[in-house]
Amino acid sequence: MLEENISEKSAFVRIVIGIGLTACGISHLVKENRKKWMGTLSVTAGAIKIAEGLFLYCPMKAMLSRNVKDAVTSSIQDFMDMDGESLMTAFSSRYANSSNQNSNTQSSSGNEGAELLQTAANVVEKVASTTPAGTEAHEAAKTVQTVANSQNNSK
Repeated sequence: MLEENISEKSAFVRIVIGIGLTACGISHLVKENRKKWMGTLSVTAGAIKIAEGLFLYCPMKAMLSRNVKDAVTSSIQDFMDMDGESLMTAFSSRYANSSNQNSNTQSSSGNEGAELLQTAANVVEKVASTTPAGTEAHEAAKTVQTVANSQNNSK
């Protein structure tokens, strides 16, 4: 069965619009001096809208949602391939080492922390340079970059 992707309010609006389009299309088909193709098109569009309202499913919305999800996923994957992979590796090695060597971690955590901070600063620099100024991502990247710089300066 199809997964519902429109609300009941939207379904009601689609049914009303579909009934209106179907009525206009039938009136075009009934009158002799009107264009038949316009009536056929209106009846078809109205029937599609009524079906969308009855089944609470819009195929166009489903297709666009899937395309947006794919685009976001591929963008994130491109970012991860660019330099995010080194950040994830640094995080993984940091937490893997801390779970394996609880007693030795305190002596080496300063070194790993500095490496992790540097990797994060590099990734943030790339994000800040690729996002437009004024966006939330750009501002967040700048904030993280400022914190990373202040941490590096304090050591």
